[in-house]
Amino acid sequence: MARILIIDDSSFMRKRIGNAVRQAGHEVIGTAREGAEGFEMYRELRPDLVIMDITMQGVDGIQAAGMIRHEDPEAKIVFMSLVTDPDVMCKAQELGALDFLGKNDSEKLSSIMDGLEK
Repeated sequence: MARILIIDDSSFMRKRIGNAVRQAGHEVIGTAREGAEGFEMYRELRPDLVIMDITMQGVDGIQAAGMIRHEDPEAKIVFMSLVTDPDVMCKAQELGALDFLGKNDSEKLSSIMDGLEK
């Protein structure tokens, strides 16, 4: 069972992603509404995977991923976002994101989480 941290400014999406995580047999160990809060939770909880949005008030997903990867270069991050800007997707790759998924791509998310256990 993977331990997952969800960072998204939408309570609807936090719940939706959380349900997908639990249905796949994994554990949500924390949720955050923006990047700075998510970074602090990452430092405290050390999850197996972070699932994060890109666009958030305050510290956005790209900034938060940089902070997390600076703290822990081995951190595993998946972005789930509606953003389709190639420059943003490129920045996510440069930060070492495992993947960049659409908000409705819970099937691919499930396979990524399952891959953490191997």
